[in-house]
Amino acid sequence: MAGFALSKGDWHTLLQQVNILLRSSQFEEAQPKELSVRGKWLRCLGSAGAIGRGSAEGDGGLLLQKEHWLEVVDIKHRYGSNLTPYHEHWMQSSTAQPFFFWLDHGEGKDLDLPDVSRKELDGQRLRYCTKQERKQYATEIGGDKLLHFQHNGALVHTLNAEEQQEIDTNFGQWKHEEIKAVALARAPKPDKSSMSEAEVQERKEAKKRRNANKWIYVTSTDKKQLYIAPKVKGEFQHSSFLSGGSVGSAGAVMVNQGRIIKLAPMSGHYRPNIEQFVALLDQLTAQGVDLTRALLLNPFPVEVECKHHLVQVDLESLDDHK
Repeated sequence: MAGFALSKGDWHTLLQQVNILLRSSQFEEAQPKELSVRGKWLRCLGSAGAIGRGSAEGDGGLLLQKEHWLEVVDIKHRYGSNLTPYHEHWMQSSTAQPFFFWLDHGEGKDLDLPDVSRKELDGQRLRYCTKQERKQYATEIGGDKLLHFQHNGALVHTLNAEEQQEIDTNFGQWKHEEIKAVALARAPKPDKSSMSEAEVQERKEAKKRRNANKWIYVTSTDKKQLYIAPKVKGEFQHSSFLSGGSVGSAGAVMVNQGRIIKLAPMSGHYRPNIEQFVALLDQLTAQGVDLTRALLLNPFPVEVECKHHLVQVDLESLDDHK
């Protein structure tokens, strides 16, 4: 999978071509029959089709990043980043066995890599929601212009007690700390030996802040349906909502009693761009959502002109947001 950069049109074309190949007698004759390779790949093809599900050419939807395609095809839905080093090892081997057979039953079943242990690989399995299951994460804008969960009408509220107190006490300082945490996360990691004790501690606190009580969102490709849920690394991530299918946007979110107070277009599974983020903000404001006080983070190295107040995230500009 490495080395491919496919548009949605290319992806759909590739699926069609692979489908023809897998169903051909030449492919069947070329494979070791005792492994039922043709049947395994046909089933994998059906799973791989989910990667482009919900998308259409020109709709601006985001496909899952290619390093996570394995996650969709895997019937166990093990975390894509964990599967990647095992897939690379398989690619470099001389085995004739299909990847997942090799990994779980064949020559690679006892492989335990130092970067990602077998325990970690098998322990982190993402939940992929069914159509019925994702309904509990679907939201809507109520008549009060606040965000509610569709299934019970409750106001969306993502804050824990500590965050609530911090926001109620000093909203401006809370914004600054959020910007700093994201900026430090995206900055190049320096050599710890060259850092002071205070700098090391600052990065630890920033990481702790980022990982505590993190909520994420995705939208449908038309950006009309917004889904929100807590992130649990290796269990529930952006790909969980739509089962690895195409999304309109993805990122991190914070909501205070129905009011969106933070949005950031950051997702390793989908890698949204700034244009897609602005399109989401336009959609929300068109529905009457007030984003004037919300922290709208732009983590990209480019500025964009729009009607929303986007905060550029970088270490150099931190002083501007105190």
